[in-house]
Amino acid sequence: MNRGSVKTHMKIALGQLNMAWEDKELSLQKVRKLTAQAAAGEADMIVFPEMSLTGFSMDIDRIGEDPDQPESVERMGRIAGEYHIAIGFGWAALPEAGQTKGTNRFTVLDAEGKVLGEYSKLHPFRYGGEADIYQGGDRLVTVPFMGHTIGLFVCYDLRFPEIFELVSEQADVMLVIADWPASRADHWLTLLKARAIENQSYMAGVNCTGSLNGLDYSGDSTVFDPLGNLLGTLHGQEGIVICEIGHDVQVLRQKFQMKQDRRNEFYIQEYQK
Repeated sequence: MNRGSVKTHMKIALGQLNMAWEDKELSLQKVRKLTAQAAAGEADMIVFPEMSLTGFSMDIDRIGEDPDQPESVERMGRIAGEYHIAIGFGWAALPEAGQTKGTNRFTVLDAEGKVLGEYSKLHPFRYGGEADIYQGGDRLVTVPFMGHTIGLFVCYDLRFPEIFELVSEQADVMLVIADWPASRADHWLTLLKARAIENQSYMAGVNCTGSLNGLDYSGDSTVFDPLGNLLGTLHGQEGIVICEIGHDVQVLRQKFQMKQDRRNEFYIQEYQK
């Protein structure tokens, strides 16, 4: 296919990594391999799991990067430019000036390696000790891409439906990057499907696989359409799954006007009691 031609669908690849624990060099080799596969499959974007090059590490002194000049963003940008494909990935930022905690970030680059958008995980995973090391972000983020508006989320955010509803006011596609353990894989798949249905949005979740720091991961990187139909999934092994994302969200929302039936003022009133 001529990449300069007009495309009616966006092709998104989920890069299911078996990362090398806290080893950015080896993990980057895996990223390059999967990116090459995605480009060969004519994907427009490939997305990798949370903390893509290190795994879900709390050793911020070891893996953290300068928030203003992150090396991983630069290196991922070179790969994006080399393969002419947009890339979404996660990394850990060291504390900003005046802060004591870092941030867990999700960055999206265009096919030239330029930053389209960057999101800091809103809900650090207290149960796993993340809240002791990383602070929550303070804004919701969407990025424009190929006629779509894409909402960005990280792992534990998936358990908080309110932010997905808010983002869906602008977005028709939601991306969740995660390091979600196999012991809670049913939660992962159930919540992804629920978010797709309740927000009438495409929902793509990319997870890692393998064993990292004593935890097992099953992958299950998955895409659901706005009706909750399964478009593609990958269980267990490292690899990619490529799915097409259509421009049919607004048609569905106009036909089945669920959002118009929401009672936001009432919900806010109840929250404030």
